[in-house]
Order: sequence, then C-alpha cells, then structure tokens
Amino acid sequence: MQPKDFDAVLLERLCREGKLFVYLEPEKNTNMFRHEVLNYVQEIKDFATEEWRKKIDNLWNIIVEEPCFQECLMMKNGIQAGHMNRYCVTNIVCRLLNAGVYRQDVSMLSLHLKLEGIEKKNKYYKSAGNYDLNREAKAFMRKLLQKV
Repeated sequence: MQPKDFDAVLLERLCREGKLFVYLEPEKNTNMFRHEVLNYVQEIKDFATEEWRKKIDNLWNIIVEEPCFQECLMMKNGIQAGHMNRYCVTNIVCRLLNAGVYRQDVSMLSLHLKLEGIEKKNKYYKSAGNYDLNREAKAFMRKLLQKV
C-alpha cells in the first residue's frame, strides 16, 4: 500500500469492528530464547539445594547451549517463534526438582508460581507433563546431572 492509498477512515472502522489484525514477523534472533530461559529461571535460583546453589547458573547455561535442548526450548511456529518454550522449561524444572537440584521442601507448583510471578497455576503448569523431552535430551540430562 502506498501512503497516498491509505484510508484512515477504513482503518478506524476496522479497528472498531475488531477486524484489524497485525502480523509481526517472528524474530530472527535465535539467541533470544536463551536469554529468556536464563532470566526466567533466575526467579527460582534461591530454591536450589545447598549442593547445587553455586552450580545452578552453570547448569542452566549448559542446558540452553546444548543443541538437543535448543530444539525443544525454542518455539518454532506462530507469533511466539524464536521465544522460549515455557512448557519445556517447566518440564525441565520438574525433572531437576525430582533429581534433587531444587529443594524437596518446595513443591513444583510453588516453583511454577514463582517462575510465572502469578498466584495460581496456568496452562504451562497444567500441560508441562504432556510435554516430553526427546530421548537424546533425557540422556544428556542424566549425564549432565552426574557430571556437574
């Protein structure tokens, strides 16, 4: 559309009728999800066990840099393409809690609420169990927890 063809009256009417949709191109920055994940999990850093407290940042850095996790940690389609996959992050946090990285006196729901900054569970918590890591990611996670 050329500026001379712009119809402000039509645009205003479409807005009022709820018929105007804006499509934003997905971000091309493939590193965006890494920063989002690392910032997101900082909210629960204090819930790491004493053994993991000094290693938790390193653990998450390794996770976001590992190619087998990059496939699941980044949304690929839709308006969220390029951003972190919160279902996957929630699933990983649950696995880390079960592996003893996070304190056992803290429930997964408590961790989730802290991550999301909300007071009641949302779709990411409810559906995280349906989201499963691939075999390669699970194997890497087991090795990583033994090594770090």
